[in-house]
Amino acid sequence: MNLGLSEIRRTPGRFAAIAGAVGFIVFLALILAALSDGLYLGSTGAYRTTPAQYWVFSPTSGLELSRSTIDGARLEQVAATDGVETAGRLSVFNTTATSEGQDLQLSLLGADANTMPVEIIEGRLPEPEALEVVVDSQVTRKGIGIGSLITPTNGPDLEVVGVAGDAGFGFTTAWAQHDTFLEVRVSVRPELGALEGTSQALGITTDGTTADRIAEATGLSVATPQEAIDALPGASQQKITLNGIVYTTFVVAAIVVGLFFALVTLEKRNEYAVLKAIGMPNRKLVAAIFVQALIASAVGYVFGLALSRVVGLLLPSTVPALFLGETAIALLGVALFMGSLGAIFSFRRVTRIDPANALGGPA
Repeated sequence: MNLGLSEIRRTPGRFAAIAGAVGFIVFLALILAALSDGLYLGSTGAYRTTPAQYWVFSPTSGLELSRSTIDGARLEQVAATDGVETAGRLSVFNTTATSEGQDLQLSLLGADANTMPVEIIEGRLPEPEALEVVVDSQVTRKGIGIGSLITPTNGPDLEVVGVAGDAGFGFTTAWAQHDTFLEVRVSVRPELGALEGTSQALGITTDGTTADRIAEATGLSVATPQEAIDALPGASQQKITLNGIVYTTFVVAAIVVGLFFALVTLEKRNEYAVLKAIGMPNRKLVAAIFVQALIASAVGYVFGLALSRVVGLLLPSTVPALFLGETAIALLGVALFMGSLGAIFSFRRVTRIDPANALGGPA
């Protein structure tokens, strides 16, 4: 280890170069990961942030909220099913709107008290029958907060009375009481008046009853929150694709580190031969390279993390990037692992150096 640290102190510029290269790769990975998290979490909050243990959809909906319609009688049937403790409505429609002088694409969700987001980080929930909403926390990046008015096209003004954490569902997301939602929807789209008294899904909590038993008793489709998320068009595929790109960038980082230490080993072939000739074992030489790779990867990660956060502050509010601490910690582990993996490519080259051949000429 002392040999590795001494080498870094003696030639800091060389290791700064590899740390910088790793840092830019990490920066790219962190930006892509933030976009992946922002897009995924910003489109699935309706299922993840409420108390519901299961979601109930109409049988032919394919678990898609936009294709499901459940009337009031079905709500009463589900609520009366053995094992169901609470049942609440959930509906959504998308429309244009304005707020704080901005044009918005609005996802307005209607929910009952037991299907509203759990985490209200500021303000309060909307009152029944009041033209009030809570907005997703990412909406505040647009300058919309408590006291702001959101006005759907051809609809009434909706006052923002709270901010919910991680409750996005596609576009600029606002949550209203379900009866208020129905009032706003028919104002904006009078042709949907025939759907008065219906909802698109039901969120339920149970005493341990399974989804299959509820489905059998009601004839409706029942899904866990994750199953409902997986049914959202493109949500899971989008996350898998972006995460694949993120991890591919770390493969590039491993290749860069591997090439760097391969060149260092080639340049220092004679020095390693001398060290081996005076009795230094292979394990110490290998440990020195391993330590150098870890330090270069760690320094590069810190540089990439700092750069990504600076760029994150400069991104416009329309970019759905979400920088999560748990993602950053996970990618730190990936960066250190891939950096170490890159260094391993040089181990065999070091252990095969023969002092007699190296000092006497090419092997």
